[in-house]
Amino acid sequence: MAVDPRKVLPTKINLIRLRREEKMLRKIRGVMEEKREVLLHYIKSAAEEYNRYQREVFEAINEIFTEYYLGLAEEGVERAAAYSEAVPQTLTVEAGTRVLFAVKTPTFTLKEDTLPPLIPPPAASPHLTNSWILMRKLLPSILKMAEYEEMLRRLIEELRETQRLINAMDYVILPSYARAIKFIKSVLEERMREDFVRLKMLKRKLEERAMEEAVQQI
Repeated sequence: MAVDPRKVLPTKINLIRLRREEKMLRKIRGVMEEKREVLLHYIKSAAEEYNRYQREVFEAINEIFTEYYLGLAEEGVERAAAYSEAVPQTLTVEAGTRVLFAVKTPTFTLKEDTLPPLIPPPAASPHLTNSWILMRKLLPSILKMAEYEEMLRRLIEELRETQRLINAMDYVILPSYARAIKFIKSVLEERMREDFVRLKMLKRKLEERAMEEAVQQI
């Protein structure tokens, strides 16, 4: 998209065309700058939500593991594993998408009716049961944390691409247009000066010829 001044014919038509294109490119650059600001706003908002869910999940995970290991100590590894194997694997998460300023980001929704029921034996450790209950309550927050993490990744990628395009505009494309316009203007101005000199010389010759003809007639 950059312009090579050496490959542009120095004509008035090309000068007008380049000026129009440069004006359009500056408008595009302004739009990209606005997009960058909006992306930064979304990134800040998503980061705050991600940090909130992360704190919530990490705090709950500590409690869940504490309950689980207490139950594991009471039941033993083999019996706890047997309880886990008896639970049907029916959990389903629906994945979707939403668009944030032309950026597609994922959404994760837990299907509550697919959560497997927990039917522990009567003598099972209450700590194991409690760890399962706590994890079940935490699943929506875990999905939200994953959702915002992926959202942040995609928004940051889009921000980097937008910034790359802005840099290309600032350091490559627009300067090349400025150089091409300057080159054409200098050539056209030089031609105007040459034409002016030729016109003066032609006028002088015409005046000299008219004077010679006038002398001959005397």
